[in-house]
Amino acid sequence: LGSLPEITAGTNSNWASSQIGSDFQVKVDNPLGAMYGYLNDGRYEVDDFSGYDPGTDMWTLKDGVADASGVVGTAGNPRPGMMKLKDVTGDDVVDSNDLRVIGNFNPKHSGGFVINGYAYGFDLTAAFNYSIGNDVYNANKIEYTTANLNTQYRNLIDIMSDGKRWTNINDAGQLVTDPTELASLNTNTTMWSPFMSRYVFSDWAVEDGSFLRLNTLTLGYTVNSELTSKVKIKNFRVYVTGYNLFVITNYSGFDPEVSTRRNTPYTPGVDYSAYPRSRQVVLGLNFNF
Repeated sequence: LGSLPEITAGTNSNWASSQIGSDFQVKVDNPLGAMYGYLNDGRYEVDDFSGYDPGTDMWTLKDGVADASGVVGTAGNPRPGMMKLKDVTGDDVVDSNDLRVIGNFNPKHSGGFVINGYAYGFDLTAAFNYSIGNDVYNANKIEYTTANLNTQYRNLIDIMSDGKRWTNINDAGQLVTDPTELASLNTNTTMWSPFMSRYVFSDWAVEDGSFLRLNTLTLGYTVNSELTSKVKIKNFRVYVTGYNLFVITNYSGFDPEVSTRRNTPYTPGVDYSAYPRSRQVVLGLNFNF
């Protein structure tokens, strides 16, 4: 980095425009591909608040519970069901000072291997590649679990379906503000409310991108030359080849081998609107006269 301890220009992946700032950190002692964001701490529960004032429509946080409303909601107005972020600095307020490196694009190991075999006229070739220990920044996961004033009617992914996400509306369609009723209403839900003022990048959206992929598999059979010579053919082989047949991974997106935001070399490993790879099967014949 020359004389600079850190570079900030070009460290924004820009998938969310100005809603998310520098989501990568390029700094001395960090690798390129260091993902920079907040630490997720689940969601605010009713028990995190000492009470609700219907006159001001304000909830009061208990002492020692950090206020993250300036990041995920309206500053100074935290509410049950909001995404909760960790207060790293310990000042009871979650802000840009609590940003940390939360992921690393670089794998611990990567490579590939090929298996070849031949027996009784059959031939087999299988080519694999793999990656171990790399992180993927799943921006799709953030966008489609978030609704704000500009996107409040968009479709969300299934982890935000009714019965899984926090709700403030009862079965009668009424807004619930009573703490006891609100806690009971959300007893079986696990996700926070999708309504936020902006997109928030936290380690919840950083996933292990380790994978093993079968890139190519070919199975062929060469007919005995004694048989083919009777019809004036020196060599006859039939084969089938499959491409991208399977991927073993725990990544929740379409494909862990992804990097879509490459305007600069500083923002690798972002999965945003990537089209999944196709699977292909080819049948073929080889013959020589």
